[in-house]
Amino acid sequence: MSKQRWFGWFAGAAALALAAAPVGAQPVVLKGATPWIADYNLSKPLFIMQKMVSEKLKGKLVISYLGGEEVVPAFEQFEALRNGTLDIIVGVAAYYTGQIPEASAVLMSRKPPTELRKNGYYDIMRKLHEDKGVAYIANVGGSAGVGFRLYSKTKLDKPDLAGLKVRVSPVYIELVKALGGTPVSMKPTDVYTGLERGVVDAYGWAYLGVRDFGWQEVSKYVIDHPFYSLDTVILVNKKAWDGLSVEVRAGLEQIGVELEGAVEKMRAEENAKEDKALKDVGMQFITWKPEDAKKFQDIAYDEKWKLMLAKCPDVCAKLKALSQ
Repeated sequence: MSKQRWFGWFAGAAALALAAAPVGAQPVVLKGATPWIADYNLSKPLFIMQKMVSEKLKGKLVISYLGGEEVVPAFEQFEALRNGTLDIIVGVAAYYTGQIPEASAVLMSRKPPTELRKNGYYDIMRKLHEDKGVAYIANVGGSAGVGFRLYSKTKLDKPDLAGLKVRVSPVYIELVKALGGTPVSMKPTDVYTGLERGVVDAYGWAYLGVRDFGWQEVSKYVIDHPFYSLDTVILVNKKAWDGLSVEVRAGLEQIGVELEGAVEKMRAEENAKEDKALKDVGMQFITWKPEDAKKFQDIAYDEKWKLMLAKCPDVCAKLKALSQ
C-alpha cells in the first residue's frame, strides 16, 4: 500500500472516531509513533489497533499517528514514551534493553503471544514495564520462532560463518559470533551498498522487508531456518493509561487480546506470501541436514539465554520456563 493510501486510511480512522463521539464530548487522544516508516510492515499493529479503537470505543479514544523516526528517533522512542512526549508506540524490546533488560527474553519464546498471555508470562512483563512507567498492552510479535533468518550472497551448506562479515542488529550478535562470523553493525539503509561493495557478506533480518530495501538484488540465498520471535509490543505511557476511564482501559485490554490473535494470523499468512515472492524474484532457499539445523537452533537459543540469564537470573529463569 502506498504511503498516501496509508495516511488516507489513518485520517479516515481518526475522522470516524471523532464523528462517533457523543455530541459535546471530546475523545481522549493518544499521540502515537512507530520506529519505522508508516508503510513498513512491522508498523502495522499500531494501525490495526487504531482501527479497533475507532470501531469498539465509539469516539471515546483516538490514536493520533504522528510519524516514525522523523518524529522521534527509533532508539529514543521508549524514553519519549516514558516522559510523555509520546503516549503510545510500537516498542521493540531490543531498542530499550538498557531500560528493561528482561524485555528481550520475548525473542527466545517458543510459544505464541496468545499462549504467553494465559500462563503468567504476560503478567511478569506487565509488572516489569509498569515499574518503568509504561503500560504493556500487547505482544504483537506474531507466530513464535519465526522472527528472523539469515540471508547471504554465497551458499552456506552448514551453520558455519567463519570468514564471513555479517550485518547484525543487537538481536543476533551472539549467534553470529558463536558461528564464527564477524558481526558488523550497519543501518538498514546502508545494507544494500554494504552487500554490493563486499563490506558484508550476509545479514540477519525478519521474514518481511528484504524486498522493501531491494536486498534481493544483491543477495541470493535465504537460509530457511528461522530463529527467535519478533520482539514488538504495544506500549502506552503509564500516566496516560492511568488517566483513562475504567471503561476505556477495559476496552483497550480487550483490544490487546484481540490484537495479539489478529497479528499472529496476519504474520503467518504474510510470511507464506513473502516466501513465494522471494522465490519468484529468484532467491534460493537453503535447508540444512537435520543435525545441522538442530545445531543452529541450539546455538541460537543457548547463546542468547546465557546472556539473558547473566543479566537477570531470577526473572529470566521464570520467563524461560514459561516460554519454552
